[in-house]
Amino acid sequence: MEKNDKAAKWSNFLANRLASKSTVLEHLQKDLTIDYGRSLLSFVLKEEGLDFSEDIANLDPTIIKSALRRVRERILLTTIVEDIAKEINTSQVVQMMSLLADTSIKIAYQTINSKLAATYGYPTDPETGLELAPIIIGMGKLGGYELNVSSDIDLVVLYSVQGNTNGRKPISNHEFYHKLTQRIMHILSDRDADGFVFRTDLRLRPDGDGSPLAWSLGAFEHYLITQGREWERYAYLKARAINLDDSEPSNIDDYDYFEDLRTSFVYRKYFDFDTLNSLRDLREQIKEDWDRKTESKINAAFNIKLGDGGIREIEFITQLIQLMKGGRLPSLQERGTVNALKAISIAGLMDSEDASRLIEIYYFHRRLEHMLQYREDQQTHDLPDDQEMRRNLAEALGYELEKFEELLKENCDFVSQKFEEVFNLVGLQSDSSRNNAELEVSNDSEELQMLKKIWGEFKNKNKIKQLSTSNIKRLDELFVHLTNSSLKSKDYVKTFNLLCELIETIAQRSTYITLLLEYPDVIDRVARIMSTSRLAAQVLLTHPILLDSLLDWNALMEPLDFDALKENLDREMAASVDAKGYADIERQMNLVRDAFNIANFQLLAQDLEGAFTVEKLADHLSLLADILLETCLKWCWANLRKENWPENPEFAIIGYGKLGGKELGYFSDLDLVFIFDSEDPNASEMYSKLGRRLINWLTAMTSSGRLYEVDMRLRPDGDSGLLTVTMDSFRKYQLEDAWVWEHQALSRARFVAGSPAIGEEFENLRLEILRRKRDQMDTKGEIHKMKERISKSHPPPKSGLFNIKHGNGGMIDIEFITQYLVLSYSHKHDILTKNLGNINLLQIASDLELIPSELAAKCASAYRTYRKIQHEYRLQEKSVVEVDPSTLNSEIEAVKQLTDLVLN
Repeated sequence: MEKNDKAAKWSNFLANRLASKSTVLEHLQKDLTIDYGRSLLSFVLKEEGLDFSEDIANLDPTIIKSALRRVRERILLTTIVEDIAKEINTSQVVQMMSLLADTSIKIAYQTINSKLAATYGYPTDPETGLELAPIIIGMGKLGGYELNVSSDIDLVVLYSVQGNTNGRKPISNHEFYHKLTQRIMHILSDRDADGFVFRTDLRLRPDGDGSPLAWSLGAFEHYLITQGREWERYAYLKARAINLDDSEPSNIDDYDYFEDLRTSFVYRKYFDFDTLNSLRDLREQIKEDWDRKTESKINAAFNIKLGDGGIREIEFITQLIQLMKGGRLPSLQERGTVNALKAISIAGLMDSEDASRLIEIYYFHRRLEHMLQYREDQQTHDLPDDQEMRRNLAEALGYELEKFEELLKENCDFVSQKFEEVFNLVGLQSDSSRNNAELEVSNDSEELQMLKKIWGEFKNKNKIKQLSTSNIKRLDELFVHLTNSSLKSKDYVKTFNLLCELIETIAQRSTYITLLLEYPDVIDRVARIMSTSRLAAQVLLTHPILLDSLLDWNALMEPLDFDALKENLDREMAASVDAKGYADIERQMNLVRDAFNIANFQLLAQDLEGAFTVEKLADHLSLLADILLETCLKWCWANLRKENWPENPEFAIIGYGKLGGKELGYFSDLDLVFIFDSEDPNASEMYSKLGRRLINWLTAMTSSGRLYEVDMRLRPDGDSGLLTVTMDSFRKYQLEDAWVWEHQALSRARFVAGSPAIGEEFENLRLEILRRKRDQMDTKGEIHKMKERISKSHPPPKSGLFNIKHGNGGMIDIEFITQYLVLSYSHKHDILTKNLGNINLLQIASDLELIPSELAAKCASAYRTYRKIQHEYRLQEKSVVEVDPSTLNSEIEAVKQLTDLVLN
């Protein structure tokens, strides 16, 4: 009774209901003994004659209407008492109200559906003849399981196909579902002596009030594609199909189809500036709506939903980030505000303390919202002006008035600050930085005339001429920015041509044109990168999605966090698996490629700023490959794995060559060998399938490009050998049949991903082979033969030039020197077996007095120089590196001397 009295002191609605009928108190006392949540709802439904174990579809709709209103009242009264007593939390309240709404809709549907079917028959599937249930979509807070205690519910009703019902008075499916929707609304929202269940709103359906009450899925899809507006993406972010059956819906395929439509409509892979502008307008509208309302009142009360720092601003912060980033980060595609904020924090898009604070404030605001509505069971969000009423409100919440008002102000100030900063959270300024730019060169200058000529030729291209007049006008607006940015580079014509090439690539995506117009600093950055590196230019041309990353230059220059990259990628991959365990494989493949492209571009941008030595960059690119290989292996196996297969594959990826030696460059091929070790009789078939799937994941061209080219020729027996080999057969081959060059290759091989046990076994075998005592003359002879074969397979350099890789005194010579030293002396010096790279191995051999220290240092320096030159050529997309030998006389001579000393 004490709990009741405390609650009734604040809630006039509770006090009046308790005073109206003795049965209200009897019911309340019983209901308070039941666990709050699903158990309480089931108990109350049964008491009011709506037990789902009975055939409620046969009950009279009038009886259903009254019973549902009594259920709603009992749930609300119990909620008021328990909430004010702090026996339940806000999360439980909003979930209970959402559950009540779902259940009420389900009961109303089952009742009306059976009544209509008795006259008209059911809409049926033309293929199976089975009854077709509608798809009732809960929008907004209902979709997110976040209903407040006096909330409207927004619904959209869809149905599968056009056709006719199968009864004695058949009508079209369209007419049937129109009647069904109309009558369900009456059951839920009509107000009578027992009140109402939920005020119901259908205005979020396509075309709003002027359109049919129910839409076919085909018409709905066509509407979204051809007419779907930006604000509707915001509206459908939380949309959820409500289960109308007692078990899995019979039309589950329709539910899945709707969900696919919704997801593709709401979440875009590319940064969407049309949505950005729409959300900017929405943010301003939120402010203006509230300002207009407060101006029309004298001493207007603070509104916890719409006021500065209120609930709407927290939702806007959350949903803006979801809409702008959720297309590429599936883990953000949460319907509920709290879960979305947690996902945003985990993804690193918001400081974890800020996210936690917003969640705490969100629950505070929502509980305050509920207290305001408990007062009279009205949908209000205004705080009372009266000081005494405010004091009572604070007491109901569990605070002294001064403390409550202080906390409310602190909370609203924090939310307002984050609301103002929200565009920065997605890497954008709050307001457009677009200005009336002016040319930074005189109108009659030679440079400008040249660029105008190029621009005229560019606009005459077919792809550009096909654009609308408005889009061509927007391109002309870009000309000033493109010109100013190009003129900052040494070769302004080359830079301008590259920028034009980029514009041609993105011309059909108006959102990127908007990006460049709104953020001209991005054009400066693009021009700077493109003029420095043809490779960087090609990366941007191939993946314009990377323009997004240029919005925040400081973030782009931050050291790449490989642990976070791995965690984020794994989380997004998991988010691409549906509730039934089915993975969206194409999305997963694109997620891996997007992670590669973004990380690769970040490294490239930092490299162009001089952030790395050649060795450090190679370390980063090799680590990136390791992470992506591990991710691909994990998810290929997860998608292939059958119930009787081991949880983790008994399979390992071995990296050779540049990957094995951690010397990868941009877009290097991967030399791989696949080894498995299993006693399962089906292991060979199982792991061959895994190997094929893995290669497909790595090499297939998707909308996000290709991940890596893969070379498997270093496996036993090369191209004629099995794709995946057992550990036993790999060991036997290496010990008995392998050529010396294959043992050379082992000096730059390492376990990369998969079973650590196989990795350890491989490393032990590698060490065993490298530590063999060999005849040095035989080893030299085999190395010379190998060098001759390589030399014959590559064309000679152009006249008078030196090929830094294959030339006499080049990189291959240094690599053969270190491989010979490893094969010849590892039996004496174990340190040589460590896969430390050619530069380190030269130093180690020098320390062991196997080669002269001065010559070793010169050759190490030469190798570093060669790699630097090779790297610079790669940045300009030149695969063959041939230079004037006079620029490298000392390096070439040093390598020749060491080659003569060691190998001849």
